Amino acid sequence: YMRKLTWQGGSTYHTDAEITRVENRVFDGSFGIEFHSADQATVQYVDEYEFIPQASRISPGVTVPTGGYKNRTFTTSYSLANQRTVAGRVSYSSGVLYDGTRNEASYSGRVAVVPQFYVEPSISLAWVDLAYGEFSARLVTARFTYTPTTRLFVSSLVQSNIDGHTLSLSLRLRWEYRPGSDFFVVYSDGRNTLTRGVPDLQNRSFVVKLTRLFQF
Repeated sequence: YMRKLTWQGGSTYHTDAEITRVENRVFDGSFGIEFHSADQATVQYVDEYEFIPQASRISPGVTVPTGGYKNRTFTTSYSLANQRTVAGRVSYSSGVLYDGTRNEASYSGRVAVVPQFYVEPSISLAWVDLAYGEFSARLVTARFTYTPTTRLFVSSLVQSNIDGHTLSLSLRLRWEYRPGSDFFVVYSDGRNTLTRGVPDLQNRSFVVKLTRLFQF
């Protein structure tokens, strides 16, 4: 059964500094249904005008020429309530982009393995077909979070950009060793998946940070 119905609308309007040219204009409207289970279903329509002052490269081999473009997107989505063991949001959008078409399907979720440990998987798949070229963008992400105590937090993020041929990993530890004072350790690296075997390392960083709260 339905618990709440929501209608929303909005508009933004941006010009250049001389107020002689519209650079961006957006009209959007949405309708949402919230059920007694706390699940939500939403539909949204966005009508946008965008001016590109100089040719813009949006993907390898695909450059959008200078000019004004009317983009329109229609999106439908369904969200499972957070209190579920498996929660998340699935959506699909389709519309006009730079005088071409763009379609996207995505899922982002949260799986509570135990109260202290949960996994947040997500996947985004987009297909763009323009007069200047076509491309796809596929991104797969997984975040792992472990909170053994209220003062200790460990998380890891793994992200694969299939079309960009990159794989990134980050690991973060936060320990509140006393109220208001924290100790952080962060590790991250990026790799090229075009190579055989173990992906080639492109960048790596390691950061240690300590904060201390002094009260007078």
